[in-house]
Amino acid sequence: MPFDMSRCPQTEEEAKQWFFQGIGKVIGQPANDWETVMNSCGLPPGYGPNVRPDASMPYFAFTQQYSGGPKGRMFLPTAIPDELGYYTRCMQYLDDAAQTYSKTRNAKENFNAKSGGLVWAFYWVAGNEYAPVQGAQGGTQPPATGGLTEAQVQAMIDASLAQFTGVKLGDKIALRTNSGLLAGIKGGGPTSPDAPINWIGKTGDPHAWESLTIEKGE
Repeated sequence: MPFDMSRCPQTEEEAKQWFFQGIGKVIGQPANDWETVMNSCGLPPGYGPNVRPDASMPYFAFTQQYSGGPKGRMFLPTAIPDELGYYTRCMQYLDDAAQTYSKTRNAKENFNAKSGGLVWAFYWVAGNEYAPVQGAQGGTQPPATGGLTEAQVQAMIDASLAQFTGVKLGDKIALRTNSGLLAGIKGGGPTSPDAPINWIGKTGDPHAWESLTIEKGE
């Protein structure tokens, strides 16, 4: 049964379902395209130390390890920081077909994300237990202590800007949904004013019907 992507996962098992349904992949499936998938999945880079996850953060505070590109790991929020002050539980989503890394206790040191024969996986590398930032029925839970400091907010902004690609007016972009499908316009879109635009999910690479041009608004 498909997982309700609008509901905050309440357990690590649900977090795994949410993640793989969101990227459109299955555990054990070949992951040769993992860099392309994770570059387009929407998960932001992990937040800095001493940043407490809360319900105001996108994707239920789920993030990924990202520095010049994805690094093979994603982060779940926690209620307790690790020894370096990070409120994250590090999960690795890549392994080899023999499950060499998920079966060892030193996967953190030994894994090479550039190695061949990769498959999708999901296993613990480091960090404390997963703690959902909101309940299953929605609504927010306040941070354990006061709000974010100015330095913490700036760290979040800097992390987001680190993967900014310099999109400008006149560029064409495509949109990919959490399910992994492209957002396309049925029939290429209307040709007369006031006609409705019908959005549909598309597979494959973006073409004209899945492309939008950035123009300056009011």
